[in-house]
Amino acid sequence: MAALLAVVLTGSAFAKETSIVNSAVATTFGYEFKKASAVTWSTTTNYVKATFTLDNERMEAYYNYDGDKIGTSKAFNVEELPLGAKRALAKKYEGFTIKQAIEFAGIDETAYFIFAENEKESVILKVNGTGGLSTYKRTKK
Repeated sequence: MAALLAVVLTGSAFAKETSIVNSAVATTFGYEFKKASAVTWSTTTNYVKATFTLDNERMEAYYNYDGDKIGTSKAFNVEELPLGAKRALAKKYEGFTIKQAIEFAGIDETAYFIFAENEKESVILKVNGTGGLSTYKRTKK
C-alpha cells in the first residue's frame, strides 16, 4: 500500500492530461461510478487517474492499465479523525499548517494522509485505520 501510494502521490506531478483512456479502464470506471460527472483523465507510466464529481464531492479513482481499480481518494475534514490521532497531530505537529487532507481507500486498507508544513519543513502524515499517526514523508525547505 505504501509503495503504491508513493507512486500515486509522486506520479501525479508527471501525469499528462488525455481524453483517451483504454476500454478496460473506462468500463470499470463506468460500472462503479455511473453517476459521476465532470470526468477528466490523466495517465502516467504506472496508472490511469479519473478525476470526477460524485454527489457534489470531488474524487479521484486510480486504475492499472488492465482496468483493475487501485483505489480512490477524496478530501476529508481533519476533525473527522479519531480522537487519538487528532491529539497526536496537535501535540507532535504544533505550529504546522494543514494544507490538504485526503482519504485513500485502497484494495487492502483505507488510510488518511495529511499534508502539512511550517517554515522549515513539509510533511505527509499517515493515519491508519486504527488511528495510529506516522510520518510518511518529511521534506526540508
